[in-house]
Amino acid sequence: MASDPDIEGAFRLRKGWFLGDGTGCGKGRQVAGIILDNWLEGRKRAVWISKSDKLIEDAIRNWTALGGRSSDIVPLSRFKQGGDIRLDEGILFVTYATLRTAERQIGDRVKASRLDQVTAWLGSDFDGVIAFDEAHAMANAAGEKAKEGSRGEKKASQQGLAGLKLQDRIPDARVVYVSATGATVVGNLAYASRLGLWGTGDFPFPTRSQFVADMEAGGIAAMEIISRDLKALGLYLARSLSYEGVEYEMLVHELTPAQRSIYDSYAEAFQIIHTNLEAALEASGITSDEATLNVQAKSAARSAFESNKQRFFNHLITAMKCPTVIKAIEADLTAGHAAVIQIVSTSEALMERRLAHIPVSEWGDLHVDITPREYVLSGTRDNT
Repeated sequence: MASDPDIEGAFRLRKGWFLGDGTGCGKGRQVAGIILDNWLEGRKRAVWISKSDKLIEDAIRNWTALGGRSSDIVPLSRFKQGGDIRLDEGILFVTYATLRTAERQIGDRVKASRLDQVTAWLGSDFDGVIAFDEAHAMANAAGEKAKEGSRGEKKASQQGLAGLKLQDRIPDARVVYVSATGATVVGNLAYASRLGLWGTGDFPFPTRSQFVADMEAGGIAAMEIISRDLKALGLYLARSLSYEGVEYEMLVHELTPAQRSIYDSYAEAFQIIHTNLEAALEASGITSDEATLNVQAKSAARSAFESNKQRFFNHLITAMKCPTVIKAIEADLTAGHAAVIQIVSTSEALMERRLAHIPVSEWGDLHVDITPREYVLSGTRDNT
């Protein structure tokens, strides 16, 4: 992959490949297979980049399943920043958060960045595998200019920049992007510079910004054409598990009279709050008989009320359905089936906001209630 040789500063990069298989297709096993294929060809150094250090266990499982040794995969965190990576051969497991760690100065000594440390280990002539697992973690690698109606410019993410720099510093590396959700918006594809979507002549986009602008103007149809062309060129593969033979059956929970009474009581309570919300805003000086005195405060109050109401009734209805779900699970287990439960919302963001208000010294004996009862009765002012 090369830019126009007549352009000043043009250089060559080995083209990359994007693995976009859906959940459950075994992307981790395929990454291990790609590394093993190169390993057998004599390229016994590789870099496996992922979102979390906990995912190293999955990487080891996939690697050993293909005949590799667990000792072949070594986390970068095992080596001190600024020091040499004393590893003759192996798979260096790196997280995006670690890769973006900048150089530090401690006294008179300057510790090189983690990016410099990795590139020094690989060498500029490295031609092995660099696998960007969960590549969407590098989203917004090039930043985004302010658009009409937006809140301003978005700075490029440090993780995305680190990923781009690694690709540029090792031009002959075999780069593999792995993600089931490569980009939620077109601009987030900036990290996939090795696909040659812009500036190479393979596609009619001289620059990344031109690519983003044209794709946004063309909408879904344009993105489908790009995906088709990438697949035709052998640069992109996206498969999903087949649903052939899958049967669906609705599990209906019949509300009991007691549950109906509970729901009606809470609905009446929220109706009273809704009816008197305007009076509460006026009493607190946010509104008056003639006009709104604080537009932002009024909007925040309404938003807090509606979000709390939705969250409350979502929890309430879910709790009411649990007895039926539990009985169905028990029946499936008795019949020898495996019950798989999908958790759509874990309230992680709400839990993190609550933990932020608790001193670390009290974390040894935590009791945090984020049930409907808590945010109806607590009267907290943090909009949760």
